[in-house]
Amino acid sequence: MQESKNQEAKQGELKPDWKDFVALVMAAYSILLPPLLLIFGAAALVLLLFYLVF
Repeated sequence: MQESKNQEAKQGELKPDWKDFVALVMAAYSILLPPLLLIFGAAALVLLLFYLVF
């Protein structure tokens, strides 16, 4: 019974494991992090400029 389930899993659809999830999270961070850093950096520069001028 267990062997037939294993054979079905091997022949059928592959199930993602934790390594695939970690790779997906790392890919999402690598895509989302640079724009977020640009936005926060620009906001920090604007706030610093306002602090120095006013």
